Amino acid sequence: MLLHDLLPPACCVALGAALWRLWLLYSRVAHNRLRALPGPPSPSVLLGYAWQFWTTDPTELHEEWVRLFGRTIHYRIVSHVCLFTMDTKALGRILAHDEVYQKPPPVRDFVAQMLGNGTVLTEGEQHRKQKRVVNPAFGPMQIREFTDLFLAKASQLRDVFSLEVTRHRGVAHLDVYDWVLRMTLDVIGEAAFSYNIGTLDPEDKPNELCDAFRLVSQSVTRMSWFPMLRFFFPALRILPEEQSRRFNKAHAVMSDFARQLIEDKKRELAEGGANAKASRRKRGDFLTLVVEANMGSTLPEGEQLSTETIIDECATFLSAGHETTAITLSWFMYSIASYPHVQEKLRKELLSVATEHPTIEQLSSLTYLDNVLREVVRLYPAIPSSLRMAMEDDLLPLGEPVYINGVPHDWIRVPKGTPIVIPILAINRDKELWGEDAFEFRPERWDALPEAVSSIPGIWANNLTFMGGQHACLGFRFSLNEVKVAVFTLLRAFEFELAVPAEDMGKSPTFLVRPMRLSDPERGPQLPMLVRAYRGD
Repeated sequence: MLLHDLLPPACCVALGAALWRLWLLYSRVAHNRLRALPGPPSPSVLLGYAWQFWTTDPTELHEEWVRLFGRTIHYRIVSHVCLFTMDTKALGRILAHDEVYQKPPPVRDFVAQMLGNGTVLTEGEQHRKQKRVVNPAFGPMQIREFTDLFLAKASQLRDVFSLEVTRHRGVAHLDVYDWVLRMTLDVIGEAAFSYNIGTLDPEDKPNELCDAFRLVSQSVTRMSWFPMLRFFFPALRILPEEQSRRFNKAHAVMSDFARQLIEDKKRELAEGGANAKASRRKRGDFLTLVVEANMGSTLPEGEQLSTETIIDECATFLSAGHETTAITLSWFMYSIASYPHVQEKLRKELLSVATEHPTIEQLSSLTYLDNVLREVVRLYPAIPSSLRMAMEDDLLPLGEPVYINGVPHDWIRVPKGTPIVIPILAINRDKELWGEDAFEFRPERWDALPEAVSSIPGIWANNLTFMGGQHACLGFRFSLNEVKVAVFTLLRAFEFELAVPAEDMGKSPTFLVRPMRLSDPERGPQLPMLVRAYRGD
């Protein structure tokens, strides 16, 4: 009996289409020329390495593969043959040519649930259009204007810590991650909108915007099967899923908040005149600067951004701007608590400044503070790896030849649709570039760097944490200066010690890598510390 005698015609058509699709996927993998590169065997016929990459930071896996197979390899995730390379010449081309190598559409769709389609996610001409409007808000002069805000919020956090130390008779047990997350959120509220979110206020009043951020943070502390399947198989996205509902709810709150403020800003700018604009520019907030630039006469016709696009930019600045800074600051505090001699040396340098309200220029002159910050950023990037996809066939040059069937090649042919991993953390601690002590926390290395690290195509401090090329982080100066001000304020006032054994602290297996207790992963990100007032000698 034939198949069409047993099944209705519609089922036969659907089954045939599914089988044809599976055949196409198999053919794409079987005939992909990148399979000639060395690489590990797949642990799953269906998923490849998808589950490993969804649930953990793949950096250690990549580093092991580089040791076994070389610096340019391939592996499979579902139906995609992925390219991985530690070759800085190849990475430089990938980051510089954003017309060829772009964020994969599934990644953009996933992150857009949290951030909207801001400059971080857009590509091509739309990216350049948005960047022209947003870029002026991140210039050195604008960032300098935020110093007083950074100092005010850091001082407020210092006062909270002082109160807790007094209440607990000299030693406070604090979750420093939670507190610095509050501080950076308050900073972003003021810097983005001149709006006091108030998470550091003693009353701790309910706040819908703050609750929205917590909702997003809670949604990404654990990875599970179904979100992964929805990510790799778009047809499943029609099914309801709790994480997506949380993202959508949080994004709706942020969008409504931003939309109202945008309309208010437009009205102010239209009615205020030149003097009012100059006053606002001196005070400076992201939304004012962006709306003002968007309404300016210097933009060519048709270059203005829509209200919805500005809302997405605000959501990006709010979400990405506060949590990544909090993560960096948390790892900074973790590092100086783990290395007391670094904490002591750094405090001595900070106390040499004769004011509690330093300028950015004074902070920039503190060489050891700069060294420690560079080392923290190198070893603890908030995002340990990123992805690009080849939008067309390309020849990728290599600085170090790869051997295919025993023959050296100084370039590889990359097919259209190839996912490419940008190994941020792996490059940041690559022993071939940084030396045998690359995994060690050693701020003194920045006094004499190996020449090899100059080949790393990052925008700041010879590392890839803030990426490079057209999609380099726009707000990196804002984040670095905020961290410096917070460290300056807190470390002059307190001594910090880990409240749990060092071996109990680890990294969360999530998109953003936060500190967490390995013995208590259900609580999500945390950094328990003992805080004492610094008394001096």
